[in-house]
Amino acid sequence: MMKASQQKAKIGPLSGGGNKKHADESPRFGHLRVSGLGLAKESQSVEHTNLKPRILAMKNQYLTVGAPSFCITILSYLLCVTSAHAESAIHTFRLPDGAMRAQAAVDATGKVHIVHQNAKVRGELLYVTHDAKKASFSRPVAVLQDAKAMAAGFNMTVSPKGRVHVITRPNPKYSKLVMGDEAFQTMFQSKQRFFVLRYMLHSRLNDAGTAFEKETNLVGETIGFEGVGAVAVHPKTGWVHAFWAGQTEPGPEMGRDLYMATSSDEGAHWSDPVKLDVDILGNCRCCPIQATIDASGVLHVVQRNSVKTSATSWDKDTYWLSSTDEGRTWSKQLVQKWENCGCPGAPYSMAQGPKDVVFGFQTRGVASFAHTLDPTASVAAPDSGSATSRPVVAVNQKGEVLFCWTEAQDVVWQLYDDKSQPVTGKGGRLEGVAAKWSQAALATASNGDFHLYYDGVIAH
Repeated sequence: MMKASQQKAKIGPLSGGGNKKHADESPRFGHLRVSGLGLAKESQSVEHTNLKPRILAMKNQYLTVGAPSFCITILSYLLCVTSAHAESAIHTFRLPDGAMRAQAAVDATGKVHIVHQNAKVRGELLYVTHDAKKASFSRPVAVLQDAKAMAAGFNMTVSPKGRVHVITRPNPKYSKLVMGDEAFQTMFQSKQRFFVLRYMLHSRLNDAGTAFEKETNLVGETIGFEGVGAVAVHPKTGWVHAFWAGQTEPGPEMGRDLYMATSSDEGAHWSDPVKLDVDILGNCRCCPIQATIDASGVLHVVQRNSVKTSATSWDKDTYWLSSTDEGRTWSKQLVQKWENCGCPGAPYSMAQGPKDVVFGFQTRGVASFAHTLDPTASVAAPDSGSATSRPVVAVNQKGEVLFCWTEAQDVVWQLYDDKSQPVTGKGGRLEGVAAKWSQAALATASNGDFHLYYDGVIAH
């Protein structure tokens, strides 16, 4: 088992939403700030323990200083609060060495499942589980077989029973492997070279949970993928749904449609692709889509359309799609416009809460989140003067939303209450821990706490 290590963190008010942080107040790298309590130590997480109504104790565990590591325990630090119940804690964990661009999901037993790319082997996907009590990760398991070390992008989910599903968009090496060298070279050297990207692969964990079965191509004769599709499991039936944006003939991205394939046996076999009855107005070719299925069985998809407005510019707006009849009919809601856009490559995230689904998205250098109950009432990341990107969300049973994003190579987060108001003292920053094009992964514990996983690499 691999131990989860700790990292220098800043925990405290963020700018915006009444939590303004001035540059001259920012602690140095490795300085912990907790509601005005300053400790010049390295830190991982802050735990809030409910001792009695209206009183909270803050404890910080495993604080280390410099090379000669030692531990300091804060015996007591009491705060008066207005809430009669304990606030949720946010615990940060460094992923195993080399892990980056991770995604996490929790099964019905509370086990955390993580899929990540491997910085040591380009294109390799690895799977681990995390035991928070032991602060350790399981030994990594390879996700791909035929497409080993050929992953360009992926999304993942887990069924209530604990079966992990991964959808992968492989790189052109896989296309060359399947198509053969002559057919690949002929297309790659033509004006249609982009359409060598014609595979979207599904992998699932075996019954024993010890390895992944051989991956399957889901997309039939559809082609034209750069951003990866999405996979979601119905919480009641266990059916698995895969979604992607594609087309059947080479052509511009504005002509793409949304497709779905379904499996009624936990991903062992799949239906033929079905073009969904909704006009998505094309789809940004480099932007992944995201999907989930809520407790009522409603299917949710977020995607970025593509409407060409000039020779070098497109409108690439975020839309939320939903279906209450297992994908036969769909409704569509504009969330936020992004006019005069090139190719943003901006991913989405989704998480189910007690009342609705929450999703994270990015528009013109600003990361935001919104609820499906009111998708146009978005909440933007606090303005720090830097671009915010790669939003990730998690929700607990109290309706609190942990919203996380990146600023350059920093991982930043803020907790919001069930009314989308920032919770004072529940924001933080880990400096320089995100690899290029990477983000944190989030999971919600059964007690309502949050786990934040960051890259096990040195960012450059």
